[in-house]
Amino acid sequence: MKKALVLVDYQNDFIDGSLGFEKALGLKDEILKLLGEFEGDLLITFDTHKEDYLKTREGQNLPIEHCIKDTKGWEMPNEFTPFLSKAKKIFHKDTFGSLELANFLAKSPYEEIHFCGLVSHICVFFNLILAFCAKPNATLILHKNATTSFDEGLENHAYELLKAYGVKLVES
Repeated sequence: MKKALVLVDYQNDFIDGSLGFEKALGLKDEILKLLGEFEGDLLITFDTHKEDYLKTREGQNLPIEHCIKDTKGWEMPNEFTPFLSKAKKIFHKDTFGSLELANFLAKSPYEEIHFCGLVSHICVFFNLILAFCAKPNATLILHKNATTSFDEGLENHAYELLKAYGVKLVES
């Protein structure tokens, strides 16, 4: 069975930068463990914005500059560098979900697609929904202990919706 693991936006600005939060920092070891043990293709998304971010629709609703391309905040922690070179594909997205990822998945042979990263109820949620649309017969799995949110209530609502859509939520 062909499998993929999608690491969503585990970038410095979401960990300890402009949108950072303590629970995100605590995921590092769990995500690194998952990346090291996973048998299948690795796909990575980078939230990627330009200097005009605050003028975009997203920037007007989330008025905090973050993940500006080629800044320290846009990068992943140094421990993730070896995995960048092992990734089957890296997607730079300028909004919550990646249509490029969805289109790639639609044409892929993946029967099982795993997800981890940040933020559980925003970008992880959006990309899971896009994956569901792209590969309606694939098994979608969210590693709950390798994703988190700054808002536990919204995270729990997202989890309930994902379960209702048939996404498997597992503890790695």
